[in-house]
Amino acid sequence: VSEAKYQRFGGVMLLGKNISDKKNLKALTSAFKEAQKGIFIAIDEEGGQITRFKDKSGFETFISAQKAAKTLDLAAAGELYAKMAQQLKDVGVNVNFAPVADVLNPKSTIIGSRGRAFSADIDEVSLYASEFMKASQARGVIAAMKHFPGHGSAAADTHIGAADVTHTWREEELIPYRRAVASGWRGMIMTSHIFNAALDPDLPASLSRRIVTGLLRETLGWDGIVITDDLDMGALTQRYSLEERILLAVSAGSDLLIFAQNMKGMDFDPDFPKKAHETLVRLVREGRIPEERLRRSWDRIAAMKRTRSSETAGCNGFTGR
Repeated sequence: VSEAKYQRFGGVMLLGKNISDKKNLKALTSAFKEAQKGIFIAIDEEGGQITRFKDKSGFETFISAQKAAKTLDLAAAGELYAKMAQQLKDVGVNVNFAPVADVLNPKSTIIGSRGRAFSADIDEVSLYASEFMKASQARGVIAAMKHFPGHGSAAADTHIGAADVTHTWREEELIPYRRAVASGWRGMIMTSHIFNAALDPDLPASLSRRIVTGLLRETLGWDGIVITDDLDMGALTQRYSLEERILLAVSAGSDLLIFAQNMKGMDFDPDFPKKAHETLVRLVREGRIPEERLRRSWDRIAAMKRTRSSETAGCNGFTGR
C-alpha cells in the first residue's frame, strides 16, 4: 500500500480472503492507516456463521446473535461483545457491519435460518443490539445497525435476487432504529436491498429516497451516516447498471456505498474503484447529482472521523426500551 497510489480512498472492507492470521492482518491495516489518515477499515463480524475469522490462525470466534440472546443475559452479552470489539481494535479494524437489528423469522433463508437475528421479540432485539453497540463504541469500533428498514421477514436472499417483504414486513421492525436515533447514538445505519411496496412501490430500500431520506432521515430523525449493503448483490445487479446503482443510492441519501466485488460468479475487477469514482464524478458534472448532496455526506463522514479520534466513536448507546 503506497500513499502515492491510494490518495482518494476513505474506506476499505475486509473479506475472509484478505486474512490469514493476526500478524498479517495487523500489518495490512497498519499500511492502510499509514497511507490514508482517518480511513475506515470495516468487516462483517456478527458472530456465528457471519465471521471473517473462521479457520484463521489466532482469532477467537463468537456465538451467533440468536444463541447469544437465548443463552446470555444482557450483562454477559455485553462482555461477549466487548471481547469481539477488542479483537477488532487489536488488529486495526474500526468499523463493524453489525449488529443485525432484524426481527427473527426462521423462514428467512439469509437471516433467521442462519441465526443472525437476536429474537422474534423486537424489544429483545433492541436490548441486545444496544449491548453490542455500547461494547463497540467503548473500544473505538463504529457499529453499523442493519438491515434497514427490516430484512428479517424476507424469504428470499438479496445476494441472489429480489426479496419482496411487502406482505410480511411490520412497522415494529423500525423500533430498534427509532430507539437508537432517539438516544443520540452516533454509529452507522446500513440499508437493505429488500423491496417493500408499502414503503416505495418502485425501488428497493437501498435505492429509495422515500425510505432513506423520507423514512429514516425525516421521519425517524437520523442525520448520521447511512451506508448501503453491497451494491454488487444480485437483487440490484440483475436490474440496475453501475451508473443507476450509484445515481439512485446517492440520490436516496446514502453517504457510503459498498461494492465488495465478491459475489459468486463475479470476476474481480482491480480497476473497479476508479470506474466507480469516475462514474460518480461524471454524474455530478452532468448535474444529475447535485454537488451539495455529496457535500452533506462529506460533512457527516468527516464528523464521524473527528468523533472517532476524540470520543471513541460516539456516545453510550441506548437502552432498548
